[in-house]
Amino acid sequence: MGEKNLSRAKIRIRGIVQGVGFRYFILQRAQECRLKGYTMNLPGGEVEAVVEGDKVFIEDFYKAVQRGPSQAKISETNIYWEEPKGKFRTFEIKR
Repeated sequence: MGEKNLSRAKIRIRGIVQGVGFRYFILQRAQECRLKGYTMNLPGGEVEAVVEGDKVFIEDFYKAVQRGPSQAKISETNIYWEEPKGKFRTFEIKR
């Protein structure tokens, strides 16, 4: 790929975030920010997103995720920076 600013982050969102369209909200924001990766519901009621792309776009994406869709009630968000692997081709919702 050769993107010189390729970064990777894992984002966890807690609160009322399942069953409110949160993963679709994340999908739209990720596509707007030209990010690749995935989002999924976690068994504990959290939503997780793993994204790769330009660090500036990931930071914009994280700001949007902290607001979330209107029905969501977010109690906590965390971002963990990781080494990019460059393996994602698209952004998808995992079941």
